[in-house]
Amino acid sequence: MKRTIVYAAAIILTVINLAAFGTLLYNRWSDAQPSHLPDQRDQRFEQMKRELALSAKQTEQLNVYRTTFHAELDSLSSQLIAVRTELAHALSAQEMDTTRINSNFNEIGRLQSAAQRRVISHLLSVKSILNPEQQKKFFAIVLERFSSASDQPMPGRPSH
Repeated sequence: MKRTIVYAAAIILTVINLAAFGTLLYNRWSDAQPSHLPDQRDQRFEQMKRELALSAKQTEQLNVYRTTFHAELDSLSSQLIAVRTELAHALSAQEMDTTRINSNFNEIGRLQSAAQRRVISHLLSVKSILNPEQQKKFFAIVLERFSSASDQPMPGRPSH
């Protein structure tokens, strides 16, 4: 019985860490800070427009994609927070409810996978409106943001 609990806890902690890393990447990508998130998103968009030299038509299309993308990703992020909170409560309960823990575990994986699929879909949508030179610049920016995400402290946690 103890061995099963230890294995279950190890699996759960691994999934939580993977989900947190995925959230970190998303937060790094969007510079998600609740108090000034829209401002930072707008600033990054303006910077990207300049770097890619977007036309008015491309800017208009990208604005439509961005609005939908951020709304969907913010919704998924909120759902992930709620499920992680529920998982934390389940793990801290006096009696461990493995059914509830497994359900939370599966839901976190589903939501994280949905978020990753949505990010990929968004990147492909953006790519479709860019010319080849803009695509090269765009993906260079994306790679830079993704690779520098591992150098940043986790949101809400002190840096060491």
